[in-house]
Amino acid sequence: MKEQLDFDDDEDKRVSNITKIRKVILYWLLGIIYTAFIGLQLGRIQSIADYNYTLHEMFYIPANLAIYFVPILFLIYIYLVIISSRRHPREKLSSITKLKTGLVVTSIIAISLTVVYQFNESLLSGIFEIKEKSQDGSSYYLVIEDKKILVSKNEYNLIKVNTNYLITYLWNSFSPDTGKLLSIEPDSPQYFSNEDNVPSVD
Repeated sequence: MKEQLDFDDDEDKRVSNITKIRKVILYWLLGIIYTAFIGLQLGRIQSIADYNYTLHEMFYIPANLAIYFVPILFLIYIYLVIISSRRHPREKLSSITKLKTGLVVTSIIAISLTVVYQFNESLLSGIFEIKEKSQDGSSYYLVIEDKKILVSKNEYNLIKVNTNYLITYLWNSFSPDTGKLLSIEPDSPQYFSNEDNVPSVD
C-alpha cells in the first residue's frame, strides 16, 4: 500500500513537472511569435531603413529564428499535452490552458497568413501618365497600367489626367488589379513662363 502511494506521488510529481514545462514552452511560443511579427512590421517601415539600415536588418532576426524554433517548440508542446492526457486520462485541461493553446494556434495561423500576404507585395516606381481617375463611393483611385491605385481625396483632386508623374505604389500578387499610392511627384519641375513676370530691358 505504501509503495502504491509512493508510486502515485512520483507520478503526480512527473505530471506536475510536465505541466510546468508545458506552460513555459507556451509562454516562449507566444513571445517568439509576437516578437517576430512585430519585428517584421517594424522592418517594413522605410524611414527606419533610411535612418539606420543595420537596425532595419536586425528587426528581421526574430522572424528568422522563429522559422526554426516555433515548429520545434509547438511539436514539443503537443507531445507534452499527449503525454499528460495519457498518464491522467481523466484530467481535463483548464479553461485558461485551452484558451492559451487556442491563442497560440490562432496566432500562428493569422500571422503566417499575414506574412505570406506581405511577402507577395511589390513596390513599383516609375514615370507614368495618368490616363484616368475614378471614384467609388468614398474611395479614390488612379488608373495606372490597368491597376486601380488607391489615393487620398486631396491627392485625387490635385492630380491631373494626361499628365506624367513620378509615382511609387505598392501592389500584391494576390490582388494584382489594385494597389496603394506611396508617393507621387511631378515628372519635371513646373516653372512659370509668363512674360509679364520677367522685367523688360529697354
